[in-house]
Amino acid sequence: MRAAAPILATVLGFLSALAPSAAADEVPVILQQATLDEYMSYLRVLTGVDPIPGDPPYYLKNRYSLSTDIRKAANWLEAQFESFGLAAEQQTFQSNYGPNVVAELPGRTNPLDIYIIGGHYDTYHQANQLQAPGCDDNASGTATALIAGRILARYRFDATLRFIAFAGEEQWMVGSLAYAAAARAAGENIVGVINLDMILHPGFDNMNPDPDHDLDIESNAASAWLAQIVATEFGLYTPIDVQIHIGDDLYSDHWAFWQHGYHAVGLSENTVFEIWGGSNNAYHQLTDTIYNSTYEWDFALHSVRGAIASLVSIAGLIDVVVGDLNCDGRVDFGDINPFVLRLTSPAGYRLAFPGCPDAHGDINRDGLVDFGDINPFVRLLTSP
Repeated sequence: MRAAAPILATVLGFLSALAPSAAADEVPVILQQATLDEYMSYLRVLTGVDPIPGDPPYYLKNRYSLSTDIRKAANWLEAQFESFGLAAEQQTFQSNYGPNVVAELPGRTNPLDIYIIGGHYDTYHQANQLQAPGCDDNASGTATALIAGRILARYRFDATLRFIAFAGEEQWMVGSLAYAAAARAAGENIVGVINLDMILHPGFDNMNPDPDHDLDIESNAASAWLAQIVATEFGLYTPIDVQIHIGDDLYSDHWAFWQHGYHAVGLSENTVFEIWGGSNNAYHQLTDTIYNSTYEWDFALHSVRGAIASLVSIAGLIDVVVGDLNCDGRVDFGDINPFVLRLTSPAGYRLAFPGCPDAHGDINRDGLVDFGDINPFVRLLTSP
């Protein structure tokens, strides 16, 4: 362990210099990790502004359900989820369609209870399916599932979390209907689903002044309890207004789960009927790009954070003692050697001790175990 010695000395050197700090409420800490820069980085790849890395790099032209590009998008999405440390797979439901992409974080105490956050990643352009950027509809929802997966993979929950990018929504929820049907046939206990479909443009292009600049929560009567939880979490953690709508004909991928007896809600910039009625001039058009000047990025970020807060609320965040790397129930000098071991190991935070699967050294929750974790670790070590 010769290479670890300088790092250990550095850690010990900090001990006398740092004052204790109190632990903060974890939900705001989680939400602050959702940044606009990360969110937009996913949108840029999904809409073809930035390439999918490769040799050669590939720029997505569309994500139409029956196209070649959607399969390239699916491969990229699966790789992203796996890079977060999540188990991910592609679910083929019809051979001519792109697949659903499903990532999972197993629950610790009630793993058979399942909560889902997701949105469809396929696109539609009314005039030409070979060019369908689909930034708002619905890279905006897909990117939410990605950023939620990246952040929440570093935490532990009572229930199982699934992060899903659905295909075939534009052909009338083909992918989500297939997914919900398979889940029901397998007897899966999907307790709640949060679906995001178009969250970049809360205003009306055809009305001035705007009658309801808010996020719409679409629910059926059976899922009203979930809609209320979501509304409460948005009230606690975001500055944007929300409005609950109850009906059986509020269509998007959440509707597919209703058809199989599951509880689900949809989050959107406007109701489906307002969108169909012309609230967004870029809907299914070439102007649905990251450069659209009518898109409201602060609103989108608050929508992402509110959705993540809602998922954390219903899935049961477990109070893991972060920094307790030897799993003895406290953070003390006995954790220094395990921390250094993680800091110097290529396996990083995934390097676990027997009987201690949740121990990791990613103290600042950025997905890496590196020198950025030293100060937070020492604060934990010196806190009473």
